[in-house]
Amino acid sequence: MAKEIIDFIPFCKQQILDEIDNYEGDSKYGCDLGYELTQGMNCDGTFTYSRAQAIEYIKEWWDDCAEFSDYEDFSFGKRSNPFDNPEAFTVRMVVEGVAGLLAKLPIIEENWNDKLELTPEVIQTIKDQLEELSDEEEVF
Repeated sequence: MAKEIIDFIPFCKQQILDEIDNYEGDSKYGCDLGYELTQGMNCDGTFTYSRAQAIEYIKEWWDDCAEFSDYEDFSFGKRSNPFDNPEAFTVRMVVEGVAGLLAKLPIIEENWNDKLELTPEVIQTIKDQLEELSDEEEVF
C-alpha cells in the first residue's frame, strides 16, 4: 500500500519532529542542524525507495518543486530535471526544505554560527517554534 502523501511543508516539519529527539545530548551548529536531521535520506539518496512513489511526491508537490528548481538555479547555477532522478530530486528538496524551516526558528537563528546543545528543553523549544510556523512558509 502506498504511503499517503502530505503537503511539502508539513512533510518537512514531520521530518524534523521524527528526527530531532535522536540528537538529544549532541551539540550542533544551528546552520548544520537541518542537514543533520536529513542525513539518513541524503546518504540513501531516497526516502521512498521507489521511483514511482518519488514521482507521485513530485506531482503532489509540483508548485513547491518549481520553487525549489528556481532556488537550485539561483543557489547552484543549475536547474535539474526532477524526472531524471526523482528520488534524488525529492531528497534534495526535503533537505533544503528542512534547513529552510529551521532557519526561520529564532532559537536556530540566534545560534546559526554557534554550537547549540540539544538538551530536552532546547529540543522542546525547537518543536514549539516549529509548530508556530505556518504550513504556507516560503523555505526556498
